[in-house]
Amino acid sequence: MSRWEAVIVGGGPGGSTAAWRLAGAGRRVLVIEAREFPRVKLCAGWVTKRCLADLEIDPAAYPHTIQAIDTVLVGYGEKLKKTSWPEPASFGIVRKEFDHYLLRRAEAAGAEVREGVRVRAVEAEASGVRLDIGGEWIEAEMVVGAGGYTCPVARALGGISSEEVIVLTRESETEVGAGRLRSATPHFGRPELFAEPDFRGYGWYFTKGDFMNIGVGCVGKKPSVHERLGALMRRLRRSGRLPEGVELTPFKGHAYAIRRGKARLPAGERFVLVGDAAGLAQDFSGEGIGPAVRSARLAAEEILAWLEGRSELAAYVGRLSEIYGSGGGGVAVRLADALPESLIRSAAKMICANAWLRRRVVLEGAFGMG
Repeated sequence: MSRWEAVIVGGGPGGSTAAWRLAGAGRRVLVIEAREFPRVKLCAGWVTKRCLADLEIDPAAYPHTIQAIDTVLVGYGEKLKKTSWPEPASFGIVRKEFDHYLLRRAEAAGAEVREGVRVRAVEAEASGVRLDIGGEWIEAEMVVGAGGYTCPVARALGGISSEEVIVLTRESETEVGAGRLRSATPHFGRPELFAEPDFRGYGWYFTKGDFMNIGVGCVGKKPSVHERLGALMRRLRRSGRLPEGVELTPFKGHAYAIRRGKARLPAGERFVLVGDAAGLAQDFSGEGIGPAVRSARLAAEEILAWLEGRSELAAYVGRLSEIYGSGGGGVAVRLADALPESLIRSAAKMICANAWLRRRVVLEGAFGMG
């Protein structure tokens, strides 16, 4: 049975970042990833400047698709409001390229990566954590759950709560060609966000390089995410934003938890959770890459200290709470839950209509741009 200092379950941005940091510090690290990379990952696909700084990536040196975003369009009803910055406020990427780049970087730093391998069971013991990876058991002093909302580490050790608030999404990303996309939209390279009529989610239309990304995410089941997507597609067809003759990549869905209801336990005696596995997606926006990367860096720091006997993993829980709160959604969410829905919609429309509030509350606040 092989033994590792750290086993990381999940090779997305959170898992690869934790592996990169730990392997770079000389630790024996194994990454277990259920898919073969490069793989398609459903995501609107933009990263903040803070996220790129945490990853130590210079946008000018990144070797794949990257679209500087200096303007975002926010739509509600039939209105479309523009917000601009004097310099890039965020960057659009293609997750298939981005995630593959990060995982290979972790491998180059010294992490061993096993792709196409599923974790069947996770068992915590006094001397470490045992993982069944399909006929083979491995051991780790520490395990990092980075496998998204349904991460097997989170299921086995993280105390997943039935009270979690879940976001459902449907998304498609299609390679169309920059020329055709430029002719289809007056806002090429700039995200267009469309608030749902009940403000329980939003749809988006985002062109970046040769790719077009369309999707919708929402909290709640009525109207369903499928109905919301249908309304968005009708709007996009009416506006001419879907080039003639383009066959879209089939829409697929996924779910994730936001840190509003009862939060997951992000760390225990021999495990930590990062990103979506820890339920860290930003409330309202659902932005998850930044929290995945930031939490992975924090986790790696605490694991290194723990391996050296300098820290307890409870410090990781405290640091996450300082940044993301302890769950429950904070004052704004509790206030919203107590207000009539008509008043909430009126307030949301006012925020979208007001240039300063739209920038500060929606784009810079919920989405982390700027």
